[in-house]
Amino acid sequence: MTSGKRTNRSVDDRRAADREYLRQCLRVASRARGSTSPNPMVGALVVQEDEIIAQAYHHKAGTSHAEHLALAAARDAARGATLYINMEPCCHHGHTPPCVEGILAAGVRRVVASMVDPDPRVNGQGFAALRAGGVEVDVGELADEAARLNEAYLTLKQEGRPFVTAKAALSLDGRMATRRRQSQWITGEAARRRAHRLRGGSDAVMVGIGTVLSDDPRLTARHGRLRGPRFRVVLDSHLRTPADCRMLGTAGGQVLIFTTAAGPPRHRDQLESAGAEVLVVEADDRGRVAWEPVLADLARRGTMSALLEGGSDLLTSAFEADIIDKVFLIYAPLLIGGSAALPLWGGDGIDSLDAAPRLQRVRRSRLGEDWAVEGYIHSPRLTV
Repeated sequence: MTSGKRTNRSVDDRRAADREYLRQCLRVASRARGSTSPNPMVGALVVQEDEIIAQAYHHKAGTSHAEHLALAAARDAARGATLYINMEPCCHHGHTPPCVEGILAAGVRRVVASMVDPDPRVNGQGFAALRAGGVEVDVGELADEAARLNEAYLTLKQEGRPFVTAKAALSLDGRMATRRRQSQWITGEAARRRAHRLRGGSDAVMVGIGTVLSDDPRLTARHGRLRGPRFRVVLDSHLRTPADCRMLGTAGGQVLIFTTAAGPPRHRDQLESAGAEVLVVEADDRGRVAWEPVLADLARRGTMSALLEGGSDLLTSAFEADIIDKVFLIYAPLLIGGSAALPLWGGDGIDSLDAAPRLQRVRRSRLGEDWAVEGYIHSPRLTV
């Protein structure tokens, strides 16, 4: 007869093993960062008698899913094994066959996953089909970590828009540039490398016309492993983007310029001849490009993540519209001062501290001589 104490230890041991294998799933899945849109990053492990028989990850949309790849590598060893995945397997036909069918055909005994896939075509139905097929299913371990990995995917599926991150390099007194608009370089080399990693893992990088005119950025990602943004986006209410700007002369993601009816049609033709796609959208009550049609357009293109890189006017507009989900702020050990220097968030700001957005799940890290602060204003809703 087994004692209760011994049974609990056995359950605890199994749970600890499950967590360790799921951590490996997340590490494997993250190898595809920046490449899977509009699909999530998914890793899969086939484990037989406490040994990893096979592991794989989904590389990009339109290619085999992680589950199919791992099971194909495991072959007959998958029968009776446990499959670890960080997200629910699909149960519908798309570019690839349903993963649930492959799991059942392989004879997998148990599936351990971190979270439900919020895609309406799945959303618990994959787990239900596995259980109906006699597979033991456990869901929920490392759910928070899994949600963080696929925060952009969750937001696209739940909210119908990209996950928006505001990134800025700041002085200790919260200035993005001097009163003469000088901002290069506030932070050091380590921080700039991290910024390129953020770009490389984002579907879209966005700036305002002020940044284009003052810095003439390329908005490419100098990071060998990450492919860089699919879209380089400019919000330009009066269509002042120069047709000879470096962005249009540099290979990289498609350049999208959002403007309003105030933009001159002749200049629109010049920009489109130079390779940009110019989109006329409605203006907000201040005559600026409105956020809703911009995010809706990006969502239609399968854009899961958008990185806002400034300047101050763009970020102020985004804060006022409450469309920022996460901030990544890098502080340098210097002071700029001056009421005319550019702040992170200008305009009128908030009226009371009760209305101030307070960051959740804050992380802090050192980047050379600088410090990074990362946190959520709006966290994606977790599904388990």
